[in-house]
Amino acid sequence: MPRPQDAESAYTKATKSELARDFDSAFRLYIKAAELFLHLSRSASATDQARSQWKKSASKALDRAERIRQVSEKSRLSPSSASGQSEAATKLTPVGVDYFSPEQQSYVSQIQPRLSSLQSKYEAIWRNEVENLLTEDRPIFPQDISQNIVTDCSVCASISSCIEHDQRFKSNLAKSVLHASTTIESQSGNIYDLRLLLNGGWRRVRIDGLLPYHAISGVPLCLTCKSSDPGQHKEPKTIISWPSILEKGYMALMGGYDFPGSVLTGWIPEQYSSSNFESERTWTRILDGFINGKCMFTFGTGTRSGIQWKKRDLLSTHSYAVIDVREDENGRFVTILDSWAHSESIDVALRERPNLLEMPWLDALDIFEGIYLNWDPQIWSSNLDYHALWRARMDRKACFHQIRAKLERTGTDPEEIWVLLTRHIKDTKRPGEFIACKVQVEDEESGCSVVCDQRQISHKTKTKILPLNQSASLSILAICEDLTEDIGFDVTIYAPKHLKFTWEKDIPKFPFTKMLEDSLTSKNSGGNHTYPTFMINPQYHLRVTPYKRVEARTAKRTTLLVETSKDLPVQVMICWSQGERINEYENGFSGDYSIIISTFEPYQTGPFSLTVNSFASFDVTPIPQEGAGMYRRTVKGIWDASSAAGAPSFNRYFQNPIYELNLAAQSQILIRLQLLRPSSSISLNVTVYPTSVDNINSTKHVATSGPYDDPITGVVLPLTSLPKGRYWVVPSTYNPGIQTGFQLIVFSTLASIELVPTRL
Repeated sequence: MPRPQDAESAYTKATKSELARDFDSAFRLYIKAAELFLHLSRSASATDQARSQWKKSASKALDRAERIRQVSEKSRLSPSSASGQSEAATKLTPVGVDYFSPEQQSYVSQIQPRLSSLQSKYEAIWRNEVENLLTEDRPIFPQDISQNIVTDCSVCASISSCIEHDQRFKSNLAKSVLHASTTIESQSGNIYDLRLLLNGGWRRVRIDGLLPYHAISGVPLCLTCKSSDPGQHKEPKTIISWPSILEKGYMALMGGYDFPGSVLTGWIPEQYSSSNFESERTWTRILDGFINGKCMFTFGTGTRSGIQWKKRDLLSTHSYAVIDVREDENGRFVTILDSWAHSESIDVALRERPNLLEMPWLDALDIFEGIYLNWDPQIWSSNLDYHALWRARMDRKACFHQIRAKLERTGTDPEEIWVLLTRHIKDTKRPGEFIACKVQVEDEESGCSVVCDQRQISHKTKTKILPLNQSASLSILAICEDLTEDIGFDVTIYAPKHLKFTWEKDIPKFPFTKMLEDSLTSKNSGGNHTYPTFMINPQYHLRVTPYKRVEARTAKRTTLLVETSKDLPVQVMICWSQGERINEYENGFSGDYSIIISTFEPYQTGPFSLTVNSFASFDVTPIPQEGAGMYRRTVKGIWDASSAAGAPSFNRYFQNPIYELNLAAQSQILIRLQLLRPSSSISLNVTVYPTSVDNINSTKHVATSGPYDDPITGVVLPLTSLPKGRYWVVPSTYNPGIQTGFQLIVFSTLASIELVPTRL
């Protein structure tokens, strides 16, 4: 614990340095004095009066430091100071601080990490079992790690994976987190500092050597490590304490022993759902990464109960370390460590050895719901960090933050670029907000852009980037939903050494923007483009003012943003169509556009908003539904053995089903032909003929849907004006002999029309 005279001495030195105009030293000493006063104010043995006085002194020191900073900034920005001194005389320079050096050690908190509910149930007591755990040099193995009653399975799995990595590569990943504190002693035992990565930076956590134990039986109520020589299972096992201290330090950082989760090593996370990924390619990546020491991973079970493998019970929502990956003539296998200890007896608990499950790869994919990979960041020689804040909105809508990175290439080696978005953790008890990272590769020279793949990973999202051209840049959109308060985040770009990225400092804002609010209902929610109802999705006509110069075409960017509930899967699509309604998805060219908002499945409903931003002026308006404002009549029919006559070229065309359309007055009509069982392999056509033709001919029609086509939504005879009279409507398939059902949807401006089947 720092002494009061140390804090007073630092403040006195700061005052002298300020009077001597040594602002660098003054600023540093004021900050140091403030830290010392704050440490004193948190002392458990101090009186209330002393704490109050030390807090006031800390505030006073911080105020002087802030005044020095402001004066220095003004002096740096002005051509010359009032006294005529140069800018360099008052410019603050960064002070390099080693937070793990003895001079920078912080106070020791006498408050232990909060116990979990089960630890409290067993009336855990804190006690010290080892003098100096950092001198423990006995070799340990992953199977020496046991998890008891705590919900920290991911920490145990992470430590086990690190120990396995150390066995093969002497990496010392886990134990290197611990540092001895030699300047401050505590009555409760030795003091240790842990170096842990949290919220984009390395944090120092100071803890003592006390661990929780059962008050009566003496069973450790935390992670335990029991080392014994291989083959000597009957000999008493030696307790190794440093893994338990490592667990305690991480739990202290996260708020208590009931925190479920860990990011222990600072490696780059990647998550797969075992039900949806490329199994062959993923196995190759994992095997190569594991063998080379560049990848560690764990499996996670889901929420279902009664999980078993070969009569071995597995826990739900539990993390299991993988300590071996191999492929031989017998197949592909992973060795999984089950560290869960079920015994409360001290003798049994210390002798019990965790289970090793040598499981076929395909069995593992069936049993576990998640694969949690961690990649060594040293795979990428270059990285670029960005730290920012999402500001919570009053309307609780999603928060967006856009940044751009420029590329400089110095070689042509193969490349893989990752972009990692990490949400800062403020409250470990509160469910994490939904985050997403959209990365778009923009190439102004080629005039194209590509939206890259993304994955959600807890409070992290990783995006993998395709190979880039020299002229390419990355446009990164970091998204966070349902914020109740401001929260920080980090974006990191990992790249090979021949690629160098720099952040663009000035990103121009869109001068033109417009937002439309709408809803997906049971009448207009048509699902994705594989459904025949795709055409009923909400659509909008976007007309962007033509660019005056050809070379400006890539500079005039336009973006579309759809916001809705995170539980409603939606897609926004823009298609060239001269502003007309789209019936099926297809690629297009420049010109007027149609915007389509679709859900993944039909009849998924909810409100949404569409925002269009552009560097060019534009207009966006809703496109009415097909047949809007018209009367609708639907008839169903079938092509059977006698009526599946095919196209006119098969010479039986008028043996197809024929419907007589009777118009009592001039009317506009629109007809859609659809299969009752949609198929993309059946080409359709619908054509209207006048009944006044004596010798009917397939070429003498008054309206047609055009060439035979096979869209999943069917074919449409466009809006046509017909005079009063009788007409024949002929639906047909191109190939004869196709026996299937169909429906004709006829829209008309007349309230009453007759449409009855007939034969020629």
